[in-house]
Amino acid sequence: MRGTPKLIMTLAMTLILGALFSACGSNASPTASGASPSAVSSPAQADGQEEAKEEEQQSEPATRIFKDYLDREVEIPTHPKRIIVDQFMGHLLAVGVKPIAAATPQISQFENSSFLKPLGLIEGVEDVGSPISLEKVLSLEPDLIIVQDNNAANKDTLAEFSKIAPTVVLSYGSKSMFDQLKEIADIAGVSEKADEWIAQYQEKGEQYRKQLAEVIDPDTTFTVMEFWPSSQIEIFGNLFGRGTFNLYNTLQLKAPPKVQEAVMDKEPSYLAASLETLPDYVGDYIFLTIYDWQNGDNDKLAAELENAPVWRSLPAVKEDRVIQVNVDDFLPGDPISIGKQMEEQVRLLLEKFGKAAK
Repeated sequence: MRGTPKLIMTLAMTLILGALFSACGSNASPTASGASPSAVSSPAQADGQEEAKEEEQQSEPATRIFKDYLDREVEIPTHPKRIIVDQFMGHLLAVGVKPIAAATPQISQFENSSFLKPLGLIEGVEDVGSPISLEKVLSLEPDLIIVQDNNAANKDTLAEFSKIAPTVVLSYGSKSMFDQLKEIADIAGVSEKADEWIAQYQEKGEQYRKQLAEVIDPDTTFTVMEFWPSSQIEIFGNLFGRGTFNLYNTLQLKAPPKVQEAVMDKEPSYLAASLETLPDYVGDYIFLTIYDWQNGDNDKLAAELENAPVWRSLPAVKEDRVIQVNVDDFLPGDPISIGKQMEEQVRLLLEKFGKAAK
């Protein structure tokens, strides 16, 4: 199938915009990858479990109805085997489901992250481009396609995907990380795997909370911000990415009042600020990322921020209470990345407050 020039241009623009907010972690769980652990079993036991699972699946209807973010009722496979995604790849991997292909920004996130690349989780996942190549998608014969809402805004685009396979539209950042994971696991037909992952993540989070409570006053506030070209600043709430779910929900650290009011538990869970308005949103501590998505020169952009008078006047800056993290590691907002980000956040916080991690 060959897309029209208009369709290709639409795909290009929407995917570029989507990539800027791509989040959508191995958690700090006993498993190395952060995917749901399985009980250790012998080969014979594993074969028996697999056979039982296949028999159970065969007794279920082959398809079911799923209502997506656009309120469309889509008939999808009960247990899809060949999934293509333009977002949410990390959510699928966290519940033990490997898509057959993903859009380039998703592939790049796993290749660029020092947390994700060593895990080798995307070996064999095809890159379907950006904009997504409809011809390549067609050749891979998927039985389910998952796209995020800003990449399905054009009805023609969505119609083209739907001609190839059942296509569901989801919204990144419209739900809490747990609810989004449960949604993806449900679509993939492995709902129980989300519960397993969440239980392990929460157990580790509780351990970390106890460590931090020993050194951080409960009234201390934290801002998560990102500096962009043209001096644009993004302030993030707990439903997006950049490790915010860890900080605000799991570790239960506080946001400044204006951040709490503007973006916490809201969609969208971020807001644009400027250097002039930044003091309104800055707490006692800042988690900072620098993201030159235009030219890729994060060092030059960081120098621009450091030399800005407003930035230098902030108490958090003057008193060395800024914690800068790598944007490639904190850009993804999937569960595997989130778990790894939490490990790093706790390590940095304990270091900043003068105590070694346990």
